[in-house]
Amino acid sequence: MRIQDNVQIVKDFFAAMGSGDQQGLLALSALPGEDWPLAGTHRGHPGLQGLLQTASAEMETSFPEPPEFVA
Repeated sequence: MRIQDNVQIVKDFFAAMGSGDQQGLLALSALPGEDWPLAGTHRGHPGLQGLLQTASAEMETSFPEPPEFVA
């Protein structure tokens, strides 16, 4: 994958977050992790939807516009 392709994926991710485009976000996301409150195994779109619902209910979130994208 080219650097510009990776940059575009990140731009698309932030655009989906900022506009509330849940389907666009689902298409772009994979979330592994163990050391943060929402960590766990989240499989497929249903897993991500559950994670986003939990995050929305339990965390205050904001979606600032990133100043630049660096690859």
